[in-house]
Amino acid sequence: MRFVPFLFYIIALTYLAGRLCKNRLLLAVFIIADLAPLLFFKYAPQESHTHLIFPLGLSFFTFQSVSYIADVYTKKIEAEKNPLTVALFVSFFPVISSGSIQRAGNLIPQLKTTHTFDYDNATDGMKFFAWGMFKKLCIADRIAVYVNFVYGNISDSHGLALLLATALYSFQIYCDFSGYSDMAIGCAKFFGFDVGKNFDHPYLSKSVGEFWRRWHISLSSWLRDYVYIPLGGSRVALPRIYLNLIVTFLVSGIWHGSSWNFVIWGLLHGAYQCAGRALKPLLEKAKIPSFVKIAVTFCLVTFAWIFFRASSLGEAFTVIRGILHVPDDVLSLLSLKNTLGIKEALKICFSLNAFGGGIRPIADLCIYLIVFIICSFTTQKTNGLMTIKKKPVVIRWIAYIAICSIVLPAIITNANTEFLYFAF
Repeated sequence: MRFVPFLFYIIALTYLAGRLCKNRLLLAVFIIADLAPLLFFKYAPQESHTHLIFPLGLSFFTFQSVSYIADVYTKKIEAEKNPLTVALFVSFFPVISSGSIQRAGNLIPQLKTTHTFDYDNATDGMKFFAWGMFKKLCIADRIAVYVNFVYGNISDSHGLALLLATALYSFQIYCDFSGYSDMAIGCAKFFGFDVGKNFDHPYLSKSVGEFWRRWHISLSSWLRDYVYIPLGGSRVALPRIYLNLIVTFLVSGIWHGSSWNFVIWGLLHGAYQCAGRALKPLLEKAKIPSFVKIAVTFCLVTFAWIFFRASSLGEAFTVIRGILHVPDDVLSLLSLKNTLGIKEALKICFSLNAFGGGIRPIADLCIYLIVFIICSFTTQKTNGLMTIKKKPVVIRWIAYIAICSIVLPAIITNANTEFLYFAF
């Protein structure tokens, strides 16, 4: 409750800015005032607010507010006269805690519309919600046990364990955040609201540029519209385009955190974008198979996740050095296999004791990952809900019961679960 005043402050500022912002000076003043709480909590010296915790959702409803102010100023939308509508827009409950970042042009007209109960919206919303919980509780949280163990014991982990943990973290962060997004979409859909898609099979991208058009779509489009394009976008000379890309992804990195890890992560993605743009003509002529492009893109993105996951820059470089020793670890694995047997060799080299409880948790995770990957491939070019609706009623209900029977026990056993993106 003590952080509610921050929300009221953003709401009041958003409304006043929409009504009063008539020139660039006022626009700058309102945006700086809007960003002030976020900048304080993210980047002020730690000793200045050690007694405070980061207000939940501050980054997301602040960016939502900034987009409203900018869109009113550029006359993309009209200033809202009703302060309650602005308050609803800024604090829309399905997305306030962790996105997706909403645009006023999409959400405000829906807030002004009368919504009555609709069976299709309600059932579709529940399906989205259940699928999101499956990704979060059954995949992301189970992967987290292994990843946290390995990254918590980096100096004692073999390169094979670090490599596996890093690859799995790509799935963990995706299933965690897209799982939340699906739950938010489902919750909004239940009440008749369309908050848009926030993820679109990002790990099936054929380039890093395409990845960012599919990953955290609301943030990517926000950065494009309010950072990249105002800097000049692609309408300027090529060197300036490269600079605009670097700056945009640097902003993305700094938004995620003030440590050097996130700066490097953002700069890496900026460099990927520049390289992809420079090499595009050559890559198009080479006619590289799609699966190779997907694999290379996944490896590039996963490598960058090391800096995102590690708690410090030194820790990130330690992980990279460990992964570079994978060839030696493979030889060690073969040697241990001969002396201890394959089971013990794998357990030592991959830190499989992190899971505990024998082979069952590993088997369950493998099954859930296979289900998730199959669903991703089969729905990459279609709407998942429409795919389900086309199936016979018996198959649909078998799928519903199976998901519920998996998710409900996970809810009980994962009572203390938390979402990764709540930290941002």
